[in-house]
Amino acid sequence: MSTPPTTSSSTSSAGNGSAGIGSAGNGSGSGRHGRGDTFTHAWHTVGHRISGLLHDPTPVTPDTLPLAVVAHAATVRLLTTVHHDLTDRGPRTATQARPHGAPAPLQLLEADPVTALGHALDRHPATPGAALSDVLTTNPPPGPARLWHDLARASTLAEHAWRDAEPTSRPRHDQAWSVMADVGALAESLALLDHDIARTATRLTRTGQQLLDTSPGVLSDRYGHAATAGLRAAGERTRLLAALGPLPDVGPLRHPVTTAHAPRYPAHVPAAQTATAELLDKARTISPADLTLLALAQAKLSQHAARLTSDPALAAAAHAHATVLAAVKPRALATLEPRSDQRPLQQSQALLAYLRGIHPTDPDASRVAAALARSQPDILEALHRTARAQLATGAWLVPDDRPRTSTHWMKHPATPDSQPDLVGRLVQARGTAHTLSHAAGPNPFPDADAVIAVATARQGLPPRHALHPPAFPNTTERPTAPSRITARATDLGR
Repeated sequence: MSTPPTTSSSTSSAGNGSAGIGSAGNGSGSGRHGRGDTFTHAWHTVGHRISGLLHDPTPVTPDTLPLAVVAHAATVRLLTTVHHDLTDRGPRTATQARPHGAPAPLQLLEADPVTALGHALDRHPATPGAALSDVLTTNPPPGPARLWHDLARASTLAEHAWRDAEPTSRPRHDQAWSVMADVGALAESLALLDHDIARTATRLTRTGQQLLDTSPGVLSDRYGHAATAGLRAAGERTRLLAALGPLPDVGPLRHPVTTAHAPRYPAHVPAAQTATAELLDKARTISPADLTLLALAQAKLSQHAARLTSDPALAAAAHAHATVLAAVKPRALATLEPRSDQRPLQQSQALLAYLRGIHPTDPDASRVAAALARSQPDILEALHRTARAQLATGAWLVPDDRPRTSTHWMKHPATPDSQPDLVGRLVQARGTAHTLSHAAGPNPFPDADAVIAVATARQGLPPRHALHPPAFPNTTERPTAPSRITARATDLGR
């Protein structure tokens, strides 16, 4: 069985619908999502336009062929980008050899269709030879030309919005499977359109040959091979695998966080903690003293969770976690960096200032306490990553105890049995953070998920619901004998 798209192991609310800092209203809104809404709208448009092409009896004509090739390539690039990011795989070109002992393509399709889909996308034509601006017109006529035009534009917008978004806001867990189901449905639908491009390519006009810089025979062979290279089968199996579990609505993507923002509503608490982790990951230098202050700030936040909750078990776990964090000290560490990034500490201080105004009797007190508890694993992971990165780059120095040396400090040797006390304390705090998070229970702000569902419905059906490609094996008629099967894509119908 294939494993789900790889995701963070944390249990915080990042990527599951938590509100953004600074949103208007009562705190249940989706906040400053920026290009996230652009992605959702464009992603759904891609599905609807492909659906329209599949239902058109002549989706590709000699006149629309250059536009179809460019739009098709733009959609392949979009699907490849999204697939790579959801699975944490690097691009694999068709010329790369299969690793020794790795499954053959047919075995991979059976054992791991998600990976098989990634390989099929990597091998699919994605360089049309013509620029998008060369084939798009300001007012294409209704019909296939309009559909291909809209598909090219939507695929390009969706890819840009996906790349520009904050990586931690991309779908995770079940939401990642929702998007992967869309990728599968779109991939198998594109493979069906490969047949139409391959058949029509034999009638490529002279103008089309100049735009695409290719001949009719080469273009027909290229898409004829692509139509039978496994993309449809891998897409279908991926879609069916994803459908074995829940496929929730996907929350909007967000612009990267670059500055600290003050929370104003209870539902802003998870996003404030997410912003702290993101700012830590973006910081070039954090001094040992400032990282200690950040750990102390999280200890104070845990004490606020203990103060605001009515659950004795959660309060006890919060106190225990705060005690471990308070022991984080910058012992035997130095830095030569003149400046330390203050943004993560500013974000934590802004959240502390907001929490001072919340009383245990407030209606949202228990939910705020749970949100603080659930955010701790992500925060501790970020603190630990930051400390290790500062040591690895030499921004932090450790005492030089070597004999006959004139220096007092040296770069950390990075041996497994040698780590500064600060890092060891953070490792210990990672354990208590997970204990605290488990004690908090489910997402305390599910109303944000309802807002996402409403916003998603307004954008139309996602691709997995908008597309209904025919099931295998209705791609050719049975010959008189099994030995006479032909694999010419131009002979295959859809």
